[in-house]
Amino acid sequence: MRKIVGSLTAAVAMAGAVLVGGAGASTAATANTPCVTWAAEGAGMYARVIPSRTNGSTDCYLVKGNSGNGARALQNALRGCEGYGIAVDGIFGSGTKTAVTQFQRSQGIGVDGQYGNQVKGRIWFASSTTLSGTYFCNRW
Repeated sequence: MRKIVGSLTAAVAMAGAVLVGGAGASTAATANTPCVTWAAEGAGMYARVIPSRTNGSTDCYLVKGNSGNGARALQNALRGCEGYGIAVDGIFGSGTKTAVTQFQRSQGIGVDGQYGNQVKGRIWFASSTTLSGTYFCNRW
């Protein structure tokens, strides 16, 4: 009987490892999804406009060549809240990449010129409501 219990325990442990591995693969897949739109996080006039996926998840990335409202939300944060003199045109071009690179350097995080979870955790985002062109900025 002990041998059977030992075998079952080993089988359950191996199955658990497979399930955990599967969860890791799923997480990696979401990290490889571009931010194509934006989501409002928070409430009222201080809600932050954060780059997101179409399902509302903010677990996404932006790199040079991406475009759309996700890039525009990042540019609003970089220009309106962080003070970088970049265009807010919804295109993650050279100017946006340079600003992200400079921001990463200033924060002491990995420098790759890409928007992802490290940048998201440190950048100040513009609010969804601006009064007279004034940005209210806060962190995610």
